[in-house]
Amino acid sequence: MGSEAGVTVMRLMKRGVAGGAVGIFIASFLAFAPASAETFVTDVNPQPPTEAAKTPVTVAVPIRTIATPGTSGQSGIIEMRVGSSAPISVMLDTGSVGLRLWSGVRPGMTMTAKKVTSPTGGQNVPGLLGSAPMTIGGVATTLDVPLQLINTSNPYINGWKARGVSGILGIGVGSGDLTNPLVALPGEMGLRWSAHFTRNQADTSGRVGALILGAAPPGNADMHFRLPYIGVNVNGARLWDDHAANGCWTFGTAREYCVPTWFDSGFTVMRIKGRAFSTLPKATGKQLRLGTRVGLAAGSSAFIGDTFTAGNQASKNLARVTPRGKATINTGNSFYFEYTVTYNVATGDIYLSKPPRKRK
Repeated sequence: MGSEAGVTVMRLMKRGVAGGAVGIFIASFLAFAPASAETFVTDVNPQPPTEAAKTPVTVAVPIRTIATPGTSGQSGIIEMRVGSSAPISVMLDTGSVGLRLWSGVRPGMTMTAKKVTSPTGGQNVPGLLGSAPMTIGGVATTLDVPLQLINTSNPYINGWKARGVSGILGIGVGSGDLTNPLVALPGEMGLRWSAHFTRNQADTSGRVGALILGAAPPGNADMHFRLPYIGVNVNGARLWDDHAANGCWTFGTAREYCVPTWFDSGFTVMRIKGRAFSTLPKATGKQLRLGTRVGLAAGSSAFIGDTFTAGNQASKNLARVTPRGKATINTGNSFYFEYTVTYNVATGDIYLSKPPRKRK
């Protein structure tokens, strides 16, 4: 009752009731109010937020680097929980959407008989649709998230199983039969994140990068890309065409090509596709000729943001050319070793910030 007394007095004063009537009411009312009522009077001068309160909350999730099955490249692996399961290891893939598991039903998962397929390892792999709450970096999703349970095997999946990896976590910001679990995290952690892989020189030590949930866009980004808006997912999160960043590329002395570009942490080889690239210098097996200088600039920038020399090393400088169809370029995951890549799904922006070491 004490708090109601304080609020009532404030409301009457704000409404401009005649001073005498207010005074009589207050005196009569407080005569019957508890002595401690004054301690509940609304604070009209609240304390401003402290510096700590204004600091955005971020969570760092370790990314281990391991050898990628079937290639000379490396991939980023994180741990997460599905339902009430023990932690499982999954490959972090920005080139796809949703969680695909091949490790069986986990406690807390709800399964359906609905069949879904997903692009996995370059093939459309069938499975069943399910859902579960998910926990990443100790942060739980605010709702159950759709997932695919893959109940078949192929050499690609078997290769991951042999490395103790239970599935692929697709954190792309585009559309699909599944949804990105990160956008179901609470607050700003579901709106912004960044990923950086650390190259494992010996391929055995498991050096650690980081997925930063809630990461703020960098103020000194080397490159900035704006994605086309394509709608919202079933839970209202915004979707963006992350296969259509405005990338402008140069290869050797050829003219500049500005084509839809996607930053894909799930592949270890850059893929250059399209009839427009039929004249690029190639070696055996459609590989871009060794020694070719490659440059990338954001379409809105007057400066080249990244350059490297084509070589034989996956996850670093290996590129292949498929000179047919519509022009598009998949960067592969080399850029995640060279840059911190930050996503903002509230605005559809991707930022590439300075690498800890320069590409050689």
